[in-house]
Amino acid sequence: MADVLGARLLSEVKEETLDKLLHSLSSLNDPAPTDRLGVPALDRLLDIFTHPPLDQDIHHQWGSPPSPSVHVPTRKPKPPVIELCSASPCAGKTQLLYHIVASSLLPRSHGGSGSAVVWLETDSRFCILRLHSALHSHLTSHASLADISPLDVDALITTSLRHLHVFRPSSSASLLATLHSLTPYLFSPHRHSSATRVLTTLIISNISAFVYQDRLNADEVPQYPGNNFFVQRYRDLVAALRSVQATFSCTVVAGNVAFSPLLQGALGPILRPHLPAVWSAFCPLKVLVMREVTPKFGPGMSAEEAAREAGARREAVQRKRFRGWVDAWGSGSWEVGVLGALEALEGSGGFGFRVDGEGLRVGEYGD
Repeated sequence: MADVLGARLLSEVKEETLDKLLHSLSSLNDPAPTDRLGVPALDRLLDIFTHPPLDQDIHHQWGSPPSPSVHVPTRKPKPPVIELCSASPCAGKTQLLYHIVASSLLPRSHGGSGSAVVWLETDSRFCILRLHSALHSHLTSHASLADISPLDVDALITTSLRHLHVFRPSSSASLLATLHSLTPYLFSPHRHSSATRVLTTLIISNISAFVYQDRLNADEVPQYPGNNFFVQRYRDLVAALRSVQATFSCTVVAGNVAFSPLLQGALGPILRPHLPAVWSAFCPLKVLVMREVTPKFGPGMSAEEAAREAGARREAVQRKRFRGWVDAWGSGSWEVGVLGALEALEGSGGFGFRVDGEGLRVGEYGD
């Protein structure tokens, strides 16, 4: 009798490694960081998706408090993942990525988080000069740098860039292999100088860079029910990303490009997804970015009127104003409370930003 009872109790015990146990305890007990990306508008959206508010939480945050008799359970935080998708060329996506990297690399004393960053360059467009400019703009705009010399600024940028790890996979198979090799690489202090820094951000410049190549390969591989090469490749990529996040608790930021025209959705324009559903389940937060279009000259405008407006139009183009908003395609599969929290934000979480000589500046929806 005792043996049967002991066997039954033992079968109810769940085994877990120590690192997973500590990670779960940390996720449940530690306060969630509110400045993961260094862009308040994106951090606010990321917080909603990683810590989905219950209906009672929404009423408490945006209206009347919940009844004391209502029990509000604790939810396990979701892995922080965000996709930045450009709805058109020159939409400001890459500039946002450079700003995120600058905010992560610079030390806390100079407006950053003093961490390490992994950049997986999949479309060969990474420009170190643009990143250097983003770091310089971030530094010079910080209040504590009023008396710092240009030489010290350059030295600080050089030191910070040592903690940026750039990999250039040439295929989805290469990307997958790179993800598998990240953990042993980062745990080898003799191979890099970031052993004392935390990995906070993993960036994939374009998650769709190998779509056509993978679809071509899928056509050449025999397909069986439930075994699609294209879908399986993204299952493997998601599994590898989850493994990296489980080890380092980092935020995954993936760039993407639109393969279809804009449609109208609940929170604004939306895009039909072109990646397998396993990616959308892993990354429900998709932010579309687009450059504001300066209206063309009217057909009935005279040359004199056009000349008078030329200066204002040139100034508007040089200001480089952009817009960002949440793509609500598939919002029916979001966690309960996410859509309500977004709708409660001004502009449903939309934001504006511009790029000028002082770097990237983000405002609210109407700015």
